[in-house]
Amino acid sequence: MPPKFDPTEIKIVKLRAVGGEVGATSSLAPKVGPLGLSPKKVGEDICKATTAWKGLKVTVKLTIQNRQAQVEVVPSAAALLIRALKEPPRDRKKVKHVKHSGNVSMEEVINIARIMRPRSMAKTLAGTVKEILGTAQSVGCTVEGSTPAEVQENIDNGEVEVPDE
Repeated sequence: MPPKFDPTEIKIVKLRAVGGEVGATSSLAPKVGPLGLSPKKVGEDICKATTAWKGLKVTVKLTIQNRQAQVEVVPSAAALLIRALKEPPRDRKKVKHVKHSGNVSMEEVINIARIMRPRSMAKTLAGTVKEILGTAQSVGCTVEGSTPAEVQENIDNGEVEVPDE
């Protein structure tokens, strides 16, 4: 016989979802079905919570207690950078391998680093800013007109000042 249901128990499920779209219930069912939740309802909740991230893949954290799911968006550095580029949402079925060739200001990079700070492995905010610049390099955007690698070198040389926390 299975163990008794404990209403005070909190379960956390993390999954990747496309912002603003109802995910396939077939992919949600194995994750939330055993917890007594309807995959269709959870998919609609995720869709509502991720409308600001339309077209971007974001990590979603489901906190489940007493058969109720609370949806929290946990954006990645790449999603935050692409959002900072202010590009129009693209249709993922039609447009493939998009190049993000925009320009981001240093202030936005520092703000993104502050958001990512709790999940960063760096000791200082400057290290987190360098992590974000590495992500900007892989996304393909520039920072204030120069490549992210040049900005990283300028931070190392002391030419670009990063505030302490």
